[in-house]
Amino acid sequence: MDAAQILIVEDDHVFANLVQFQLSTIGYNLENVIAVESIEESQEVKKEIEPDVILLDLNILDSNGVATYDSINELFPDASVLVLSGMDDQSIALEIVSKGGQDYLLKSDVNPHILGRSIKYGLLRRSLRIQLAQSEKRYKDVFNKSPMPMIQLTGDEYLITMANKATLDLYKLSDAQLIGKSIYSFNKNKENQFTDSNIRRFTQYDNDNNEIIVDIILNQLEGNQKEYIALVVNKTDELLFEKNKFEIITQAEESEKKKIARELHDGLGQQLVLLNLLFQNLNPEVGQESKHKDIGNLLQSCIREVKEIAYNLLPPELENGFFNAMDRFSNRINSIGQMSFILNIDSQLTEHDLGNVDRFNLYRIVQEVINNAIKHSKADKIVFTMSKRNESIYIEVEDDGIGFDSEKVRLGLGLQNIQHRMKMSRIKGDFTSEPGKGARIIMWF
Repeated sequence: MDAAQILIVEDDHVFANLVQFQLSTIGYNLENVIAVESIEESQEVKKEIEPDVILLDLNILDSNGVATYDSINELFPDASVLVLSGMDDQSIALEIVSKGGQDYLLKSDVNPHILGRSIKYGLLRRSLRIQLAQSEKRYKDVFNKSPMPMIQLTGDEYLITMANKATLDLYKLSDAQLIGKSIYSFNKNKENQFTDSNIRRFTQYDNDNNEIIVDIILNQLEGNQKEYIALVVNKTDELLFEKNKFEIITQAEESEKKKIARELHDGLGQQLVLLNLLFQNLNPEVGQESKHKDIGNLLQSCIREVKEIAYNLLPPELENGFFNAMDRFSNRINSIGQMSFILNIDSQLTEHDLGNVDRFNLYRIVQEVINNAIKHSKADKIVFTMSKRNESIYIEVEDDGIGFDSEKVRLGLGLQNIQHRMKMSRIKGDFTSEPGKGARIIMWF
């Protein structure tokens, strides 16, 4: 028989002896069975052994009822407690089982078979409980010692119910300050919340009001639809590095564009102007007038194209800000008189609001979008709207032209340029159009 340590807490010596005898008949070694008659004697036993199973009478010399169970359970929290109940305290025995006692046995029904079965099941439950406690300890060790911030979230508000040290360090809060808060309470944009995806990027603030950007990855706990273990991945430094790298590349590109623009304007452009002047001073021979005129026109066209390329590489109006560039751009379109260009820019927007976007690329994207509309839409009106919503800037360009089938449109060079610039500048966008219903493009950053 398994060498289980059994403690009998019973002040009726006759019944205690009967229980010991019955245990011996089913193979338990009496050397591993100890009988005491009070809480005080149980405390003495505590100094020598830790019982696996306790057979407990609730009414003993120095204690009665539920208090007896509470005292024994406090002394031996890992033991399986089987209550030895009389008919008069059966309801109390049931209450104790609901509090964590393993089982109860009516004294009048105790026999070797019932006793052996109850102890066997009690030992099994104790073993499972110990394994579960060990498993929980390993889980908590992994959770608490993880170098990555980890939190437990509960309910529709994603309340923080547990957090490891890495999380406390990230948000610069104590455990008491963090527990009970919604993970949304740290968000810069309160409306940015989890959707159907198990991963979401949030811009948040720590306790020192420093901006942090995190990816929060949810893992739903099995059996509970509203409880999660979440990994918090701090992307702040990585994104700052990418932003700095992007700015360096952009500055290098802009520097090269400016160099090429000046070379075209001051070098090739001036030479073409001089060549055109010299050519205009030549007198064509009889019969060559038409060719002379064609070459002159070609030279004029080359001069215009070089100037246009130089302008596109380095638009001077951007030197005074994006809004100034858009105002001058709209004036140029309206001065042609072929269509109406309506410019709607939220009066609360300032150049400072564009501090996190490459304004040159943004201007080029808008130029490409509007130029495409001018060339292909046959529209009478183009409306440009720029507004601020929930910490984001939105740009909408809408025309009343012939439209196109957005599912069949070919990805031409213009659209490729737009997509490339948007990707470089981390600008998101979408477009909708139907034949005969114009086109609408929306961008946000």
